[in-house]
Amino acid sequence: MTKRLLVLLLFFAVHTARGQEFPSELWHQGMLVLVSEDTLSGKIKYNLDQDVVQIETVGKIYTYSSKKLFYFQIFDETVDTYREFYTLPYAKINEYQAPIIFEVLVEGKLTLLCRESITTKTVNDNNINPYGSSFSYSRDVLEYAYYFLDESGKISPYSMKKRDLLSVLNKRADKINDYMRVNHLKADKRYDISRIISFYNGIL
Repeated sequence: MTKRLLVLLLFFAVHTARGQEFPSELWHQGMLVLVSEDTLSGKIKYNLDQDVVQIETVGKIYTYSSKKLFYFQIFDETVDTYREFYTLPYAKINEYQAPIIFEVLVEGKLTLLCRESITTKTVNDNNINPYGSSFSYSRDVLEYAYYFLDESGKISPYSMKKRDLLSVLNKRADKINDYMRVNHLKADKRYDISRIISFYNGIL
């Protein structure tokens, strides 16, 4: 492989890794409700890392922090579905309780919440270089953190481990275990977790 061809392949790999657009980087059609009960409709862009939402309406762009926001809904064309977000009080690590934005995936006696973030990971790829030396490049990936909201209003982070999931769902742990086994569901997969919580709420 010539040096020029190798450089072109490396450039393509880096460009592809960094060129992907994520939902939080895009404008979505939607509506939001402020704590003042004012309702606005337009194009919405959100940033869960900073707990900030922007809305473009009537030719202007307004920015609202989670302290002023109650709820917003968007139609996400990347997944062809509506998504709902609420601002709820929660204490992050070593911080006092404050309103932050959660996406609601499943609502019920036990509600499944989610927060997403874009993180940069280093990837080692040995296939690009035929001489066996490793090549590293940075890649942006979308990661999710999940939480459970119970009827008392307590929000608990989910570790993505099956034993912890069954501990939270202890009222029907045996049935949940059977349901996961029969349907080949994993405790660390986004779609599977939603199915499991929906099933749990349905049998309570």
